[in-house]
Amino acid sequence: MVVFLTYQMKNLFCDKLAAACLCIKQSPPPLVKHIPKKNLHFVSGDRPTIETIDVESMMKELREIRGLLKNRVHSEEEQRYEAAKENEMKNDWMLAAAVLDRICAIVFAVIFLGGTVAFFVVFLFRP
Repeated sequence: MVVFLTYQMKNLFCDKLAAACLCIKQSPPPLVKHIPKKNLHFVSGDRPTIETIDVESMMKELREIRGLLKNRVHSEEEQRYEAAKENEMKNDWMLAAAVLDRICAIVFAVIFLGGTVAFFVVFLFRP
């Protein structure tokens, strides 16, 4: 329930009030591709034609290294994707904060000017 209300509040601030009422432009979202989950298990290819123990062990180690490098590259891509998503959410909330700040500034200005006008009207038309 709280997540739904928070999402609705962010939607109201970012989409409705920012663009329509207060002329605050939202920064463009980063170009983030969804990274599909891959099966990271390394499947060994054909065996080498030379049947020596040294070549076999060397090929096995090279396959393991290749598998480790694939895992590392994939985890770095996932970290970049998560960082981009977090940055996008941060930008949305910064926009919501800017909208709320602008609304508070407008309300403060209206109350201040209204109070000042009321003070002068009372002071000038006092018997």
